[in-house]
Amino acid sequence: MPVAGDSLAAQTDFIALLTDPDLLQLMLFACPDGVLATNEEGDIALYAGASEAMFGYRPVEVMGHSYRLLLGDEQAFQSLRRELESHGQVSNYEIPAVRKGGAAFSAAVSAAVMKDRYGCPIGTIFYIRDHSGVRQIEDALRRNNTQLNHLVSELDHLAKHDQLTGLLRRGSAVEAAEDALLSSGLEREPFGVALFDLDQFKSVNDSYGHLVGDRVLATLATVMRRVARAHDIVGRFGGEEFVAFLPGADLAAVSGFAERVRVAIERSRLVISDDIHVSITVSAGVATLPTCADSLNDALRIADDRLYAAKRAGRNRVVNHDSDERRSAA
Repeated sequence: MPVAGDSLAAQTDFIALLTDPDLLQLMLFACPDGVLATNEEGDIALYAGASEAMFGYRPVEVMGHSYRLLLGDEQAFQSLRRELESHGQVSNYEIPAVRKGGAAFSAAVSAAVMKDRYGCPIGTIFYIRDHSGVRQIEDALRRNNTQLNHLVSELDHLAKHDQLTGLLRRGSAVEAAEDALLSSGLEREPFGVALFDLDQFKSVNDSYGHLVGDRVLATLATVMRRVARAHDIVGRFGGEEFVAFLPGADLAAVSGFAERVRVAIERSRLVISDDIHVSITVSAGVATLPTCADSLNDALRIADDRLYAAKRAGRNRVVNHDSDERRSAA
């Protein structure tokens, strides 16, 4: 069992070992970081550790030279000096360093001002770590993250948008409309809803094929985008049915929007061949919040009822009032 005297002797021997000049030199040269010590003027007085492997200089080439030889970026150098003057030390301070031959690399510098027994500065000791590998990994991760974010954005766009027309899918359009309603808060501004359905679309597919039918769908989507304002929400509701949500639009405004779309479609002609042109028309039903309905679902239901009222009344028209439906049903 060790006694107190033995412990004290062992501690004394350990302190003596640590203060042995040969051992200190061995520790300095075995350090995995570059180790520099400079005098008060900034001239290199110690060049040890991994310094030679890191910078490429032999000790004789740097001893007595300013450490600016190795940390050569002037702006970063002055910033490092200010940090040392203000705080007496820095830890993992990122700074460009320069290898022999002029190649720059990223270095992490930890440094402290050395003082004599009276507290007067006598120099600075630096521990320098080559961070170029870390920086390369960080840059690669940043590039990968950018690519991943771009891919996620593309996948999100594909999930929300109809591939044929480029318009929002039904669920995404309704979600965007609900968000627009929530953003209006308690002001309860009018909010227009318009549903469109291509007339006799099945006969187009049957007569000319689905590729022509796809062109018809794309034509309606293009017209709706052109007529819509920047903040309007336009989507494909399913099949040949389309929807438009118009924040701030009252019944007159949403009816005018639907009518402009209807007229533009009526005037369009799809050229199938030199002697075959396809004419298309569209029917629409419109509603508004809060005039016609208290919720978005109710407004959609009313617009849908009015859309089919337009169909029953002869197609190629906009219905914006329930009395129109009752007259058409009579």
